[in-house]
Amino acid sequence: MGYHVAVARAVHLLGIDRHELQNLIRKGELHTFEGQIDMDELRRHFPMLALDEDNEYERLQMISQTVFARRVSDRVMPSKEDLSTQLKRARMERDVAKAKAKKYRQIIEDLAQVFCDLQETEDAAQRELVNMINRRLLEELEKTRML
Repeated sequence: MGYHVAVARAVHLLGIDRHELQNLIRKGELHTFEGQIDMDELRRHFPMLALDEDNEYERLQMISQTVFARRVSDRVMPSKEDLSTQLKRARMERDVAKAKAKKYRQIIEDLAQVFCDLQETEDAAQRELVNMINRRLLEELEKTRML
């Protein structure tokens, strides 16, 4: 990824008149993109430009690389605080789900007990129906215990 500078900054670095640089751009000898000039192109056109020794250039390159690395890191890896918050939220959601499951299980067990009590009736058809419903509830409860 090339390093770019604004046209005004390039004029300052080169120590030339802005009109001279604008003329080179108009003639097509230098190319710009959104008011920026590629430093490699400036070096080719002005070989006497010793930007590699320029402390500001090195500092800007380091900042550019650091910012890019940080941007990539932020997009790829959430911060420790974000991970901690996500973990706390997940634990809380898990605890709520466990509490709900325990409550539902208790409701089903209470209902199964009611059906057991209803099996003590004199009516054979009702006893058979209650027995079938109760068996089904107990089978489903057993399946959930295995999960």
